[in-house]
Amino acid sequence: MKKFLVLFLLLPVSIYVFCQSTSNYPGDVDKAFGLIKNAAFKHGYKYLITFSEVTQAAINVEKNTSYTVFFVYDNSKHPAPNFKAFLMTPDSAMRQKYTAKPYDLTQVGTARAAQLNFQTKDLQGADTRPVKFEASPKATIYVFLKK
Repeated sequence: MKKFLVLFLLLPVSIYVFCQSTSNYPGDVDKAFGLIKNAAFKHGYKYLITFSEVTQAAINVEKNTSYTVFFVYDNSKHPAPNFKAFLMTPDSAMRQKYTAKPYDLTQVGTARAAQLNFQTKDLQGADTRPVKFEASPKATIYVFLKK
């Protein structure tokens, strides 16, 4: 009788542990995007573009504009993230000066998010300049802007 009682107690616990270990990463990314989008819109940002599960992406930024970029990645195996955005220029000193790194923001299920903010005041006489995003591990990148 005790064996059946133990079995009945262990069965729900093991099912719960199994369900927690299986990843619903795509669903978690969608939930995270909903939260990100609501917060960005609340602060006056407009949605620009999404890059799904990439290690590299690029956009052209306009002068006198604020950008906020979100990197959402699978944190089920706890990788060491390395995300950055930098001005694409052959001048290494300028590239280093205009490189930004995000800060850790939140986690939704297995999806972890990092946020990066930057403003473009003066683009050295140009109206637009290319900015490159690098992501390790692969991430879904959401870009929002505010003029």
